[in-house]
Amino acid sequence: MKDNLIYRGPEPSHATRVPARRSKGSLRGSMVAMLPGFQRPRLIHFESALEYAFLCLTLVRDDVHHVREQPPAISYVGTDGLPARHVFDFLVTKADGERIAVAIKPMQRVLKLNFASELEAVAAVVSKSFADRVLLVTDQHIDRAAAAEAARTLAWTRPSLVEVTA
Repeated sequence: MKDNLIYRGPEPSHATRVPARRSKGSLRGSMVAMLPGFQRPRLIHFESALEYAFLCLTLVRDDVHHVREQPPAISYVGTDGLPARHVFDFLVTKADGERIAVAIKPMQRVLKLNFASELEAVAAVVSKSFADRVLLVTDQHIDRAAAAEAARTLAWTRPSLVEVTA
């Protein structure tokens, strides 16, 4: 007897904000991923080639349990003394339960915007219920060849969106 198959689309993104669809200066996109912390395959958005590379490298790791892009904003007092808000690019939960709030920026922008100082102000108010630590990832931290290999691995191991009906 032949099994009946149905298509079940991925869960929607859990991002608190959806990235703008168009940008002259960066890559925007989304991918379907499956991690142990997901009930079903889920859509994950990214806003740059650097975020995509980080995401690919993260999704192929055995010690990653869950990834949430664009988690809720953190309110803090900026280096200029004014109230501000920061949305991390990803909140990564490892298999051991550690949660890492990840900010991703090209090193040139980190230096130009004095982003490291601003991120220190954000990190000072991040609660342990949100993340155990804050991590800044730049283009100098990403191995492009390893990221390309991770992207190929993800392409070959894409989660199925087809299920057998009862």
